[in-house]
Amino acid sequence: MDFTTLDLILIIIAAILIAVVVIIKLNTKKYILRATRRIDDHYGSLLNKSQNENRRLNTIYNELKTQSAAQKSSSANANTPQLRRVERIAAEQVNLQAQQDELATRNRQLWDMSVSIEKERQHIQELKTEIEGQHRSVTSSIRYAKQIQNAALPHEDILNETFKDIFLLWRPRDIVSGDFYWMKRIGDNLIFSIADCTGHGVPGGFMSMLGVAFLNDICVEFNSETTPALILEQLRNKVIITLKHDDDEHLVQKDGIDMSICILNLATQKMQFAGANNGMYHVRGSQLTEYKPVRNPIGEYPRMIPFENHDVDIQSGDYIYLFTDGFTDQLNAENHKFTPRQLRQLLCDINAQTKVAAQQSEMLNQALEQWRQGVRQMDDILIGGYCIK
Repeated sequence: MDFTTLDLILIIIAAILIAVVVIIKLNTKKYILRATRRIDDHYGSLLNKSQNENRRLNTIYNELKTQSAAQKSSSANANTPQLRRVERIAAEQVNLQAQQDELATRNRQLWDMSVSIEKERQHIQELKTEIEGQHRSVTSSIRYAKQIQNAALPHEDILNETFKDIFLLWRPRDIVSGDFYWMKRIGDNLIFSIADCTGHGVPGGFMSMLGVAFLNDICVEFNSETTPALILEQLRNKVIITLKHDDDEHLVQKDGIDMSICILNLATQKMQFAGANNGMYHVRGSQLTEYKPVRNPIGEYPRMIPFENHDVDIQSGDYIYLFTDGFTDQLNAENHKFTPRQLRQLLCDINAQTKVAAQQSEMLNQALEQWRQGVRQMDDILIGGYCIK
């Protein structure tokens, strides 16, 4: 059999391929064997671990069963102190957790409230600052009004020129007062008065200025026929006309003035008194005489009564007291008023001790403070003490 070169080449190639296949098969078998051994080893390891875990779990299970049985046996026998302590601790833990939850809720609520309160506080502070500014402005205006009111009243030096001695215990409840004193000398005639206007503070201050203006206007036409009662009548007409409401002619006015007024003739030492709701006390030595007023105000009133004159017999050294109701209406800590009877007795006691006006004023003021016992002043207070020359 003749082989050509081509046949030899083909035979060699075929042999090489067969050898390659055999080698691949042999290597594959070795690889498969090694892989199989690795898988077997890994699986064995996993199996061992699984068996170990199963044994561990069985052990734990058995221990739990034993503990459970022991607990049941203990519970069946009695509630031991240890078990009761455990139960108590568990209950306290539950209660503590509930308290913590409630506290956390309250803390959140308090935080929300604190934020809201802080905003309100800031708003209130802004309002407070604004109100304080307005209050300072209003107070400044009222203090200026007080200066105007004081300028309209007669100075005490002028009063001292006419009387032997004099004091004016004047205590406005607020800055300006509805109580005012007034005096005017026309020739030998001295007209002096103390009045109490409706209200106090700014409204009373306005009324007092009206009263002063009306009195000055009335006394322009003063003559020998002028009496205290006539002055009060003319003053009442002016107040009614001024305060009358055009849209309600039948309206009874609550605004008015209570007043006591005297006319003293310095040449003859004769004096007359008239009062509209305010009386007069005349003290000679330690003897007090009361002159009562007509129970009508200066203003609109349902039943208007004519004012009456009273002749007063005076001597040198006598004291004439004119006053408003602020002193006798003052309450003490027991809610009692300082009555007119007490004031009359106080004035008698004071006159028995001293005739010096300044000392009398101080004693009245001390009695008032002792009576008040820190209670707020209820109304304007004005008492005038005039010692006749």
